[in-house]
Amino acid sequence: MKAKTIAFVLLAGLLTLVTTPVYAQGAPPLPHAFYGTVEVNGSPAPAGTEVEVRGEGVQVDVGNNPIVTTAEGRYGSSGALEPKLIVQGDIVEGSSITFYVNGVSTGQTAEWHTGEVTELNLTATIEGPPPETTETPPPETTETPPPETTETPTPETTETPTPETTETPPPETTETPTPETTETPTPETTETPPPETPSAPPAPAKAINWPVLWGVIGGMTAVGVTAFVLARRRARRKVY
Repeated sequence: MKAKTIAFVLLAGLLTLVTTPVYAQGAPPLPHAFYGTVEVNGSPAPAGTEVEVRGEGVQVDVGNNPIVTTAEGRYGSSGALEPKLIVQGDIVEGSSITFYVNGVSTGQTAEWHTGEVTELNLTATIEGPPPETTETPPPETTETPPPETTETPTPETTETPTPETTETPPPETTETPTPETTETPTPETTETPPPETPSAPPAPAKAINWPVLWGVIGGMTAVGVTAFVLARRRARRKVY
């Protein structure tokens, strides 16, 4: 009986020690989307320009990072269903990320926040090789001989009689009525509401750590059984 009791206590303690906690894994964080204007060397970037985000934990070549522009001077769009520059990965909330245009850093940074949509205008300075210059030869000059001069005889002059002058009465003047002016109404302007930004879903609740709970119950049961057996033995000794 004593050997069984000791074995039961040791088994309960071993189960308590080897039990490891298991935590519920939460859903991956929502990405941070960006859009806005982009300039290269002071001019709107042409279509086909590549805009990229780099930083610690940022996934590159995944989804819309990088994004290739389809319109001059803009990357992404403010529309809810329009494409944007998507920044995702194992990123710490509030960490700094850097923007690149055609692989060249713009020096502009932003804070990463899960589930947000941000308008950010980018400017980049990209130095390229100087254009090749070609010398244009001067045009060949040809000497043109002076034209030959010929003497023209002086024509004979004849007297022309003076024509009689007749007085012409002045034309009658008619007054033209001034056209009436009509006022053109000013077109009404309508304000476009800003796009709605999607809100981040609530953080998932943590699951109950069942292995730890069962380990604690097993340990308490072992201690109770041990105390009961020892008390019973002491009672028997007092009787005898």
